[in-house]
Amino acid sequence: MLYGFGGITIIGVVSFIPLFLAELGLHDQGQAAMWAGIVSGVTPLMVALSAPYWSRKANQWGPRKVMMLILFILMITVGACAFTQTPMQLLILRILQGVVGGYVPIGLAIIVLITPENKVPWAMGLYQASMVMGLVFGPLMGGLVADFLGYRAPFLVFSALTGICMLGIYFLMPNLQFKHKVDESVSEISLIKYFLSIPRVRLLVGMLFLCNFGITGIGPILPLYIKHYMHMTDEFVATIVGIIIFGAGVFSALASISIGKVTQRLTMPRIIFTATWAVGSLFILQYLMPSIWGLGVFRAIAGFFMGFITPLGPVISGVIARAFGYGAVFWSTATIFFVASWFVYRNLVMSRESSSS
Repeated sequence: MLYGFGGITIIGVVSFIPLFLAELGLHDQGQAAMWAGIVSGVTPLMVALSAPYWSRKANQWGPRKVMMLILFILMITVGACAFTQTPMQLLILRILQGVVGGYVPIGLAIIVLITPENKVPWAMGLYQASMVMGLVFGPLMGGLVADFLGYRAPFLVFSALTGICMLGIYFLMPNLQFKHKVDESVSEISLIKYFLSIPRVRLLVGMLFLCNFGITGIGPILPLYIKHYMHMTDEFVATIVGIIIFGAGVFSALASISIGKVTQRLTMPRIIFTATWAVGSLFILQYLMPSIWGLGVFRAIAGFFMGFITPLGPVISGVIARAFGYGAVFWSTATIFFVASWFVYRNLVMSRESSSS
């Protein structure tokens, strides 16, 4: 549950951040789209870069101390966003949030450390469910608070939630130490090179990048797309975006839960190929929808297929929106999934069928 609150803090701004940027002085649609992509995408990008550092520190100092330090800085930087006056100030604070946001791998390591071996799969599922809860409820909460209390209020709410997480770690987490110490002479770069030398790992990393690019890329421009192309006022845009993201998240979770039954009927390469092709088609249908709720329905269905696929995306999508318009992001996202489906078919489906024959 504590990690779910952390997920809410990181992702909850997606539903209203483009509208908040307009309040900070960005009235040009192209600039707003580009800045929305950068501000939304820079945090997960920095999390990806900083996570190995914090994992090493957790190994040295103990996970409890590192988690409390991360959450304390996150609480301060998220709360400070409510008082920003320029897009650059907001960007700097979002960068700092990403620098101290690498708590997910530490949480996974803690679960492995404290959970009996026969209970690890169940514990990992519970951990994943808490993270999904943050991804699902974060934008909805952020949108509701933004529409009723203003675009600055969600940052204070998310800061308070982060403080609750920190207190939970302080009172509930024992002072653990990891049993296996990391060799300090081994660098993160050498470890990355080792894993990428394995063909299957390279395939998996490439697939995860393509699919995460497609999944997250549309988020930053969605409020602007609804506002300008569907002629909505600012009054409830953030809430509507939160509901749409919520629906897609719920359907994605349902697909993730049912993956075990589906694998009994289809091979995993076939599932991933079908899912990526379906998501690509559904993004085109989202673009063609004339109403908000039609867009929401097809995004929810796309979310279902995304659940079978399990940060750079928002940044590039923001640039695409500025250069070619909001609609281009739907087409570029669809293209990403079509490329991903071809990638899976060529490298997994065809190879498996040829080997079996």
